Parts: sequence; C-alpha cells; structure tokens
Amino acid sequence: MEQNNQVQLATQWLDITIERFVANIRRLKVVDTGALAGSFQKQVIGAADGDVLKMRLSYALWGMFQDMGVGRGMGAGVRKGDDGYDRIRNSRGKLKRHTRKARAWYSKEAYAQTKRLSELMLELKGQVLLTTITSLPTQTTVNL
Repeated sequence: MEQNNQVQLATQWLDITIERFVANIRRLKVVDTGALAGSFQKQVIGAADGDVLKMRLSYALWGMFQDMGVGRGMGAGVRKGDDGYDRIRNSRGKLKRHTRKARAWYSKEAYAQTKRLSELMLELKGQVLLTTITSLPTQTTVNL
C-alpha cells in the first residue's frame, strides 16, 4: 500500500513539474519552444522490495544551455571563414544581432520542485509511521 502511494505521489509530482517547466519555457520565450517543451519524458521506477523509488525526468540537452545563456549560437558544422559564420558573427567572433541571455526556465523551478518533493515524501512517510504506531499494541517496541 505504501509503495502505491509513493508511486502515485511521484507520478503526480512529475506531471506538475513538467507542467511548470513548460509554462516557464513559454513565459520566458525560450528559442524553439515547441521542440523543448515536447522533449520532456518521465518515468517512475519502483523497486520489487519496495524500499527504493526512482524517478527519471529527461528533456533535450540544449535546453540547459538556454537556461544558462551559453552556447555557440550557430550550427555545429559552421566554421570561421564559412559563409554561415560571416552571416551570424563579426570578424571578432561576436554575434551580430543576438546576444546570449540566460533564461532560467529550469534552475529555479528544479530547486523549488525538488524541495517540494522532499516535503511531500516526508509527510507521506510520517503518515505511514503514525498509522503504524497507532495500530500497535501498547507493549511493543518500534525500530526507526
């Protein structure tokens, strides 16, 4: 029963977290929003013994570069001296019209959601512990 509650809580947390990430991406107008927002995948893995619960949240790697405001700003095959290089950058290598700007769609929200998950799991474990203690006979020891 406890494992089912944990899996359900983890699934709901992942849904809300992805929803908030996508909202941040749209609000901050991260480049190519549709591709990044569509790249989110989630998975909840429960262990057979019921002790370990694992969650996996994955998305396109370049989304992290958008969050930090770093990157080359051009395609992987473009080199200095190529036609595409001169179109995007000046002779000193600086971008002509676009400057890199950090769009913190991930970092702040990930911290907040991780903290919230720890609070939810703590509350769930506390409820299970209280239920266990109240259902025990009066002369029983509980190992924590």
